[in-house]
Amino acid sequence: KDADTDDGGVSDGVEVNTDGTDPFDPADDLLDTDEDGLSDWNETNVTDTDPEVADTDEDGLNDGDEVNDHRTDPLVADTDEDGLDDGDEVNDHGTDPLVADTDEDGLNDGDEVNDHGTDPLSADSDADNLNDGDEVNEHGTDPLDADSDDGGISDGAELLVDGTDPLDESDDLLDSDGDGLSDWSEENVYGTDPDLADTDSDGLDDGDELLDLSTDPLVADTDSDGLSDGDEVNTHQTDPNDADTDDGTVNDGDELDAGTDPLDPDDDLPADEPVDGVTKGGGGCASCGTNPQPPASGLVGLVALFALVARRRQRR
Repeated sequence: KDADTDDGGVSDGVEVNTDGTDPFDPADDLLDTDEDGLSDWNETNVTDTDPEVADTDEDGLNDGDEVNDHRTDPLVADTDEDGLDDGDEVNDHGTDPLVADTDEDGLNDGDEVNDHGTDPLSADSDADNLNDGDEVNEHGTDPLDADSDDGGISDGAELLVDGTDPLDESDDLLDSDGDGLSDWSEENVYGTDPDLADTDSDGLDDGDELLDLSTDPLVADTDSDGLSDGDEVNTHQTDPNDADTDDGTVNDGDELDAGTDPLDPDDDLPADEPVDGVTKGGGGCASCGTNPQPPASGLVGLVALFALVARRRQRR
């Protein structure tokens, strides 16, 4: 819990791995004039950083943090050359200072932040099913507007399904139910109802199911766990495509029925473990008693046999 065990001014890791000094002896800690976590000797002989300046490349990260924590270049303000200083990536944007395109959408982090205003951590900033890079570099669509031409159909649906121009509102195919899918695609591609936004009545629009969630717009419970897709997404935060979201071996629906958490695998109970005194999945044995009873059909047969014997004796 103490990075500098001997309180000598140089961290244990630097003493052991770089300076070769004793991490239990404060007297042998090599001087760290700029207090950046690197000894002056190390800065002068190993990293070539300035032992009197904590942040040699003025990128917002101390030299010691760059060398020991982030593995960035303490002599270069923008290690991955994406147009953002290492410090800005780490402290402001949450992007990777060692990877120019953190979200792998075809746009450098710097271009996203400085030029396009898109999210460098999300490949599809406007959730239209097209990567930001494809929108900017190939289609000329707006990566911040899911429907660039404001024609009523998303850019992704126009390009990937309808084959229309996402920059021409006049060719947008009719979307009678406003679910983000054209009537044509609903009738000819998906088999959904073009006049009903939520064909399977599960609480999710057909467009959201197909374009965002990859659930089945024709089946209310895609993963057959006893919960509708809408309830999973909007109420329980479970995965509508995974019957056992927490991989605890009990279906989400069964967990909710049993009062356990479908997001916590540790509370999943096996089928034969009691829940509030009742074996899970068992209904007990209502007909079980201390004295077994003969079947009703056997008793009736026995009475008939006695009657037949009595009649034969009377005839004699």
